[in-house]
Amino acid sequence: MSTVKADKVLDVKGLVCPRPVVMTMNTLKIMDKGQVLEVVANDSSVKHSIPSLCQRAGYQLIEQGEREGSFIFLIRK
Repeated sequence: MSTVKADKVLDVKGLVCPRPVVMTMNTLKIMDKGQVLEVVANDSSVKHSIPSLCQRAGYQLIEQGEREGSFIFLIRK
């Protein structure tokens, strides 16, 4: 994973779509521009839905990967 440090971590493990996407969107809305959110999820549908959210909403998907059975996303608002 990247050396970019997240300003906030959102752990949505155990939740299934659309909850992880909705929670990611709501968290990003209250963050300041330029801040970085790390999302940790284990529902495989987020592999497509989180990048799609970033593209639609204009957020920068810095990196996505897997760690210890979870999907990790770094998103800059």
